[in-house]
Amino acid sequence: MSRRPILWGVLAGLVLAALLAPWTGSALGVLAKARAARASALAAEAAPASGAVVVRPELAFGRADAPAAIRARIERLAHGGGVLVEAIEPTPAPAPLVMVELRISGPEKAVLALADAIERERPLLRFRNWRIESAEGGGVRLRGALLGAVR
Repeated sequence: MSRRPILWGVLAGLVLAALLAPWTGSALGVLAKARAARASALAAEAAPASGAVVVRPELAFGRADAPAAIRARIERLAHGGGVLVEAIEPTPAPAPLVMVELRISGPEKAVLALADAIERERPLLRFRNWRIESAEGGGVRLRGALLGAVR
């Protein structure tokens, strides 16, 4: 086999690469700009907004008493609904928010009604995550994290 066809192929490839170089460089430049814009947008989104208003002030808890107010609300609703509060523990949350971990158990209907009542009352509280599982001796257990805003 002769080397001449291989050399012609290599030469044609080099000429084609040289002809396409301006468009390739332009496309790579546009791609680099798009990646930089995406990275700056993600960084701006991830940065905490200092002093940002999360909800209207009348829907937020007072800054000093938020965990105690959340505990009082949950215990009041649980006592009225016949649900056992197993644990309420404050957990760290970003600046304008307050979060508590919750574990309650009781009859399924009562636990679901309690979860609904917690989210319906004011100031606002929402379940960030939750899980319902069967409890020993019948009934269900709800585990979740409640999230609220502070003024």
